[in-house]
Amino acid sequence: MSFASGFVTGLAKSVDDQLKNDMLRTQKRMDGMEQYRVTRGRADRERKQKEQNEVAELLQKFASSYTNGDLDYAEQIFLTAGGNIKDASDYYDVLKKNEAVSKNFKIENHVTFGERVRGKDTTAAQIAENYIRGVTTDYKDKESVKGVGLMSLFDRGNFDKQVDSQVGKQVSTTPNAFGLVKREPNQRATFDHSGTIAYKENEKNNRRKYGSNYVEDLISLEEEYSYETDDAKKKDLNAKIKKRRADIITEAAGKNKNSKTSFFSKPNRDTIVKSAIDATMKKYEQKSVDGTITLVMKGNEVDIFNNKALAINNLRKTWAPAGDAFLNSDINNQQTILEKEIDIYKNDVYSDPDKRAKVFKPITSPEDGLAQTKPTLDTSGKIIEEAKIKKGDMVRLPNGELKLWTGFGFI
Repeated sequence: MSFASGFVTGLAKSVDDQLKNDMLRTQKRMDGMEQYRVTRGRADRERKQKEQNEVAELLQKFASSYTNGDLDYAEQIFLTAGGNIKDASDYYDVLKKNEAVSKNFKIENHVTFGERVRGKDTTAAQIAENYIRGVTTDYKDKESVKGVGLMSLFDRGNFDKQVDSQVGKQVSTTPNAFGLVKREPNQRATFDHSGTIAYKENEKNNRRKYGSNYVEDLISLEEEYSYETDDAKKKDLNAKIKKRRADIITEAAGKNKNSKTSFFSKPNRDTIVKSAIDATMKKYEQKSVDGTITLVMKGNEVDIFNNKALAINNLRKTWAPAGDAFLNSDINNQQTILEKEIDIYKNDVYSDPDKRAKVFKPITSPEDGLAQTKPTLDTSGKIIEEAKIKKGDMVRLPNGELKLWTGFGFI
């Protein structure tokens, strides 16, 4: 054998050995990935089954408790409550607690149903499928299987397809019914959260009682006032609140003379200030199913600023006779916080070119700005031209200072 033929034979044997080794390593990689995807697929299948059972059980609970077995209405409650297990479970608990303390509980006082979508033969399990993501083996973070070494020359995605084929034989992925049925607004229930008044009344009657001193009496009365719904009772409570507040101011004024400490404890000062401001925010509160209260700021910014300013001014007038420097300081801090909130809002609007183009009004002076807040009238007093600057509009003075028109003044 010549040197050349020996070299070729040796090279072929070397390549053959390397190819066999790469084939084994590629197969091992495919087997590992197959096992991983099978395990993940089975876990996803168990997840789907568990969640689907929980939704179906919730639908049955709503149906048996509140819709006389009607699963379409039960689905409407589930969807409006949030369309998920947690929020729907929370709302079911709210209904149950309210029912427990109500003399004449009726679901119609809490829920108005929309048009029907489901047929009478539709099961809770079928409805549940609409709200649970189906089983999949096509993950977003799915890692593809690639050939090793020389085997990469033969890889055109075939190794990955082979693995998927084997996984599909071991993990059934039934057709995904998630989100197939989309209910229009007129096909959904609407909730009346004011209907949970009986539950609130029960909370009011069973909460911890205050009253160890005048300040705690006031806190107790104000809390009771916030829960009360009867106008006559609210009027009576309001009179008691004014009387107790007057008692506190008289006592505080006497003890605060030449005093270097506050008549009020820090928690009591915080409560006095917070309750006064919170009382003006009721209109803008939004309560979630779980009871969390948040302020709806968007579109209400100016009204909220006005109400806070009014509350702070009322606090100053009400508590000034008490002569408590610490309480006065806490009230002044709220004014500082409000001014910062207004500045943030103004700067946010100014930084947005679209908002700035819409709301910034050209003025030459504060007097000119004030004039533009008034409508133009004819001789009979009829409006012939609306005010150029309306509540919520922003202006920029010639010196660059930003001002917001609140309907009462520029801030």
